[in-house]
Amino acid sequence: MAGIPQRETDIGPPHYDKMLPPVIKANYGKWKYHEGIKPGVMVHVAEGGDKIFTVRVASPRLVGTDSIRELSDLADKYCDGYLRFTSRNNVEFLLSDEGKIEPLLKDLETAKLPVGGMNNSISN
Repeated sequence: MAGIPQRETDIGPPHYDKMLPPVIKANYGKWKYHEGIKPGVMVHVAEGGDKIFTVRVASPRLVGTDSIRELSDLADKYCDGYLRFTSRNNVEFLLSDEGKIEPLLKDLETAKLPVGGMNNSISN
């Protein structure tokens, strides 16, 4: 059908790779190792040396729009908008800048959002 533009539909979710942080997309399937830095904070290191940091936060099973907005604002401020909800109802902030971890942790503490759920820390 030459000349007829393809129209987008709302059938089904968008493909997951459209929502991956650039560091993850560039190193997909090429991760060398991961390790815990401190309770609730982990780093993944790619074969080429790229790093992505994860800060895991507990959340209740059901969250309201105010909670989602608060989490989204923190993701916009520290993570270029990237976060993910785990299958166990945690939230993971995905940071490519290690220098933003401590300021994020301080804001999470102010918001009374518990960090942990990996290594020697309490899980949701």
